[in-house]
Amino acid sequence: MTRKERMWAALRGEPVDRVPFATYNLHPYRNSPHRQDESYRELLDLVVEKAGMVCKCGVKAQVAGTETVPQERLEVTVDRTAERTVTRHTLHTPKGDLVSVTLTPRGQPSRVTEPFLKTDEDIDRYLSLPFTPPQYDISEAVAFYEELGDRGLLYIHYSDPLYAAASLFDFEDFTVRCATDPGPVKRLVDHLFEQILEQTRNLLAACAGYDFLFYTAGPEVATPPMMSPQAFQTFVTPYQTRLIEIIHQAGQVAAIHCHGRVRAVLDEIVKTGADVLEPLEPPPQGDISLAELLERVGDRLSLMGYIQDQEFYTAPPGTMARRVADIAALVNGRSRYLMTPTCTPFQHPADETYRRNYAEWIEAADRLLA
Repeated sequence: MTRKERMWAALRGEPVDRVPFATYNLHPYRNSPHRQDESYRELLDLVVEKAGMVCKCGVKAQVAGTETVPQERLEVTVDRTAERTVTRHTLHTPKGDLVSVTLTPRGQPSRVTEPFLKTDEDIDRYLSLPFTPPQYDISEAVAFYEELGDRGLLYIHYSDPLYAAASLFDFEDFTVRCATDPGPVKRLVDHLFEQILEQTRNLLAACAGYDFLFYTAGPEVATPPMMSPQAFQTFVTPYQTRLIEIIHQAGQVAAIHCHGRVRAVLDEIVKTGADVLEPLEPPPQGDISLAELLERVGDRLSLMGYIQDQEFYTAPPGTMARRVADIAALVNGRSRYLMTPTCTPFQHPADETYRRNYAEWIEAADRLLA
């Protein structure tokens, strides 16, 4: 089997000739930041030689974080000083303006200091917005798909209505609303769901003929301790069940991306009909072992991940090989598992410890998985 064939077989629950492993968004193709970073050169050579690759790919007209804000109704003003940049976004709705403010201190990350939605009246204003479902240009994704070839597979993002709603609020306010006064939030999520259904149908139509892995990261905001399992059941399960149903009708595979604690919502994730759960953070970042995950999901869900990215930065020599050996003892001889790190490498340049541990993981996976 090629690397791509092996990965797809594992995710679809089909027989594999050996347990597959893949990097998580570490590759030398298209606009990879790692290809431009000399510190990753030897590591990327090793990746191409021995590892599969799971690569996230953007699709034109679906930009993360803006699918809930119609660009044609958005007015943006920027105030820059030597110390900071303040960006004011004004969204013109038929029932009045909504305002969001983003602050970017010099040399620091941006943060939203005022969200679009702050009151129930703001929710009503947002609901008055007209909606035209976007069309999608997948030419960049197709070029990436062809360049990657049989060495890996591409992730394409689809939206989640709960996350789309949460992105319009201060998140603390949003979680309190979900717990204490869920009615207005539920009305907004229902509204966004109908729009996202149309978006997703158009996206699937544009991607027909290509085997992409369709993923959503939205459900992770509804996991403990941020939200309760009951909130996941209310605000995630029914919507994802329908979205995954249309993904399956299009002949595609659906993955739920969910960092952190998933034990209390695992049964709900299975209920959605998702094919894959990732990235499976081991304890203590997560709260469930791979052994328990394998036992609880059986053949109902494929699993991807469980190599904690943080260990690449700090672990002493030999640690990653032991991690692979422990996992191999659990998964060898079975399908429905794809070994990957839990995160994209973000260190630039990569230091010697990171490069050594990542290479050790690849070599051990190549040697020990069967």
